[in-house]
Amino acid sequence: MDYKEISKLFIEYDGDVQINPFAKMHWGILKTEHENGKLHVDENKNYGIVSSYSKSNRKIRDFSTSVVGEIKNGDYVVKRFFYKDGYKEDLINYIERMRSEDSMFLTSDRDVWFTHINMEHSGDKAIPEALGSTWISSKIDAVCAEVRGIYYNGTLQQQGILKYEDICCCKFDYPMIEGLDDFTKELDEYVGDGWGVADHQKSYGGKDKTWTSIEIIPLIVTYGTGKAKQGLRGELNEDYIKRFPIIEEIVGHMTSLDDCLWLAVAKVSPERGIITRHSDKGIDKMNAGIQVGKTARMHYPLKTNKEAYFEMQNLEGDTKQYHMAQGEYWYMDKRKPHAVYNHGDSYRYHMIFDTKITYDILNRIIWD
Repeated sequence: MDYKEISKLFIEYDGDVQINPFAKMHWGILKTEHENGKLHVDENKNYGIVSSYSKSNRKIRDFSTSVVGEIKNGDYVVKRFFYKDGYKEDLINYIERMRSEDSMFLTSDRDVWFTHINMEHSGDKAIPEALGSTWISSKIDAVCAEVRGIYYNGTLQQQGILKYEDICCCKFDYPMIEGLDDFTKELDEYVGDGWGVADHQKSYGGKDKTWTSIEIIPLIVTYGTGKAKQGLRGELNEDYIKRFPIIEEIVGHMTSLDDCLWLAVAKVSPERGIITRHSDKGIDKMNAGIQVGKTARMHYPLKTNKEAYFEMQNLEGDTKQYHMAQGEYWYMDKRKPHAVYNHGDSYRYHMIFDTKITYDILNRIIWD
C-alpha cells in the first residue's frame, strides 16, 4: 500500500477545516494503523477509513474532561475517514457491514461510535448523521482549537454533555461604571514596563503581533511530568491597583480581587488587530468549568468600536460573532475556540479576569 498516496487523499478530503497540523493523517500514522488492522481503503481508493472493534470497556470524555459515554467491548469505533464525491453511500455501506459482522452479534448490530468528527466539516458530519447517530458532545484540542465531535449509534442511554457546558457566551445585567473613557486615556498614555504578552500566549498574536496586555494578577504556568500543566494564581501587582483604582471597582461588581485567578487588560490594535483562534483549556483544565467552585472567564470592554468583535466556535461547529459594548460584563467560555478581530479605527481595550463561580454568577450565566 502506498501510504503517502493515501495520506494525500485524507489531507485533500480534510481541506482547510483541518487546522491542527498535528491532526493530519500522516503516512506514518496510516502505516501503523494498517499494521494494526485498523485501516481500510477500497481498491479504487474512492474511500478510506480508520476504525476498529473495541477490545475492552472504556469511558470517553469530552472537552470538559467529563465522561460523556462508555464504549463497550465489541463496539465498532470509527476514528477518521475520507470519501470522494459520489462515494458517500459506499462508505456508509462499509460501516454498516462492519457493525454487522462477527458471530457474537447474531441478534443485533454492534453499537457504533464516531470519536473524531470534525464539526466544521459538513462532509464529516454527514456520515454519522446519515446513519442516524446521536451527537454526544465534542472534544477540543489545545492546538488550533479544533472541535471534534463524538457521535453514538446504539440503544443505550449515554450520559452526554453535562448541563450548561454548551453555553459559549452571555451578557450580564450590571450597571455601567463611570470613568471608563478617562481610564482608557490613561492606558493610551501608559508606557510602563507592563505591556507585553505572557509566554503562554505568544502563539496567539498572529505574525504582526497586534495585541499586548498588562497582567495585574499574572497566571503562572507550571510544567510537570507528562501532561501535568497547570495555571496557578500569581501575586497581585498592587502598583496597578494604586495607579488605576477603577480596576478594583470593575472587578468588585462581580467578585473580589482575592477570588480572581487571573486579571489583565488586553489592548488590540486598530484596523487589522487580531488575537488568533485558540483555546485556553490546556492551561487551566483543572480549574475551568461552569459549576460552582470552578473558574469562569469574564470580559469587561473598556473601549471598543462597532468593528471589533469576538468570533467563537460552539461544540457543534457553528461560528458565532459577539460584539461586546463598552461597560458590559460578559461571560466567555475560554475552553471553546475563540478569536478577536479589530477592524475599527481605535484600540480595543478589555479588562479580562478569571474568577471563581458562585451561585449568583452561575445563575446569571444560566438565565441572562
